[in-house]
Amino acid sequence: MAAEVGAQSASCMVVQEGKTIVGEWYWGDRTPQTLSEGFSTMKSVTATLIGIAQTQKKLNIDQKASDFIKEWKGTASESITIRQLLSMTSGRREVLNGNPLADNELIAINIGQETTPGTDWRYTNTTLQVLETVLERAVGGSVKSFAKKNLLTPLGMKSKFSEDGGSNMFMFAFWETSCRDLAKLVQLYLQNGKWNNKQILSAEFVNDARTSSSALNQNYGLLWWLNRAGTTKSTSANAQTRIGPRHQNAPLDMFEAVGACGQSAMGFPTQNLIITFMRTKTLFGALGCGSDSQTSALNKMGSRVFELVK
Repeated sequence: MAAEVGAQSASCMVVQEGKTIVGEWYWGDRTPQTLSEGFSTMKSVTATLIGIAQTQKKLNIDQKASDFIKEWKGTASESITIRQLLSMTSGRREVLNGNPLADNELIAINIGQETTPGTDWRYTNTTLQVLETVLERAVGGSVKSFAKKNLLTPLGMKSKFSEDGGSNMFMFAFWETSCRDLAKLVQLYLQNGKWNNKQILSAEFVNDARTSSSALNQNYGLLWWLNRAGTTKSTSANAQTRIGPRHQNAPLDMFEAVGACGQSAMGFPTQNLIITFMRTKTLFGALGCGSDSQTSALNKMGSRVFELVK
């Protein structure tokens, strides 16, 4: 399996059973300390930070986001809950190919409403940047500092977050991480939110994150992808709904953080197994990703992984 992963321009792969790494591979000049662009795996980190804030009783995901985003009071977005933002059902407009040098928080707050909250599932990027506003106002300080104190340091993660032109920490992508750090993130969820006997995330939030969050897409939890037998939609703006799990050969209780170019951190609760792999070293390595041949190769690689898991 490692050879097949390595053939897809992989930088690293980690297989972990419970707390123990049972297999680890690196290609080229990569080492366990090498950080690569994690792309949208950052979304699952964002969910985790929101969950930590809820565990600390600084917010509740079922309350209105407008409790923190006062700019939404009296608008069509006033009723949006934090849960709807986490489940991609907020109905907010989306800016495709957003500018990382712009103030994405300001853009996300003012972008406007497209559909009624809770009536449509649509994969978003810039829209999620409002969660930085929610967190910042809920915890009363820097989100980056909150993340370092409550997630990176306790788990021993060496990952680095990025900021946009408005000095806002990106919440949907643009972070540098490693296969080991991604494995730690998944491990936290397999351990029901506990780390070194400390409840970092409530078991309730872990369950919410790994449970279908909407009938509109039963293969999506709270910024985590799932593998359920129900409705499925992809990241495409015009994605059609189909029925069935995302990965036909994978266990149905699997959950996954997914990023562009095949970045993946998969958790298999029944097997108590974690598999992570990354394919690019920098953001610029994403250029050219997504061709039909690459997508086909990644799908075959995934099928091989799932065969071994079973």
